[in-house]
Amino acid sequence: MARAPRALIKNWRLKLSALGLAVFFWALVQTEPLSQETFSAVPLELEISDTTWTVAGVPSPVTVELRLGGPAGEIIRLAREGTSVRVPITSIGSRDTVIMLQRDWVQLGQRIGLTVESLSPPTLNVSFEPAVTRTVPLAMRVQGDLPQHLAFSNDLVINPQFVEVRGPESTLQGLDSIPLLPFDLGGVGESDGFTLAVDTAGLGGASVQPGEAMLGLLVEPLEERIFDEVPIQMSSVAVGPLIDVEPNSVGVRLTGARSLVTTADLFQMRVFVSPESVSGIRPGEVRRVRLQVGGVPQLVNAFTIPEMVTVGLSSNLLEAEERNRP
Repeated sequence: MARAPRALIKNWRLKLSALGLAVFFWALVQTEPLSQETFSAVPLELEISDTTWTVAGVPSPVTVELRLGGPAGEIIRLAREGTSVRVPITSIGSRDTVIMLQRDWVQLGQRIGLTVESLSPPTLNVSFEPAVTRTVPLAMRVQGDLPQHLAFSNDLVINPQFVEVRGPESTLQGLDSIPLLPFDLGGVGESDGFTLAVDTAGLGGASVQPGEAMLGLLVEPLEERIFDEVPIQMSSVAVGPLIDVEPNSVGVRLTGARSLVTTADLFQMRVFVSPESVSGIRPGEVRRVRLQVGGVPQLVNAFTIPEMVTVGLSSNLLEAEERNRP
């Protein structure tokens, strides 16, 4: 008697057990009651192999009605897990294409004994456009304010600053930037990095790589510093010597990140009346104008005490005009 091949008898107990389980599950499916069920709003997923084209607009329809038959238990399990119809598109002959949906495109997973009885509607209408790729900058969006005890010690930084967008030519034409999802400053407690997703809403199905960016945020405790008797510099005004200011010196209050405020240099600071605020002033006219502050570090807020002063033409100018009258 011929000997059985060694490969056939090796691990024969495991193989026999596997065969037994397969027969058991087959028999279990055969004895399950058969049923029919309709799945509404099953999504269509397009898989385009031709990378020179992309979908323009929204396909019609975006979901279909699926009717299945088979063991009731398998249908229930598929309903729980969900399914879709994957539509493979290997070549594109024209911008507007009608695709006949195939039953074997329905994703049934490992469900045993299920059959696809119908797809409704049976066709899919898709419009295509040439695909283009562009590099565009990311736009940061923040909302809310930092907690009152904190201040920025540096500008906000995002990395990367640019992303590659691939999609329909008509959608990407004129696209100057892509926003990140808004970041709420109110939840910041310390300097840190935060991962933000790119906001792809309105891109018409275009893909973005990478799909997220890192926001770098540096904060410090809020500091306040007050300088007393800072003179008002009239040299910044086009008619400087001809203007009198009351008072001629004010206090300056700085608020901002501790390292920036404590290193602010008084000698770099200047308080002045803007030329626009005294433009066209006439003899005898008195104006209340808001002071301007320059020479303070970026991200530091500066306020004068008081915020407004009184200005008028210099009395020396008026006396000179009086003496020159015939």
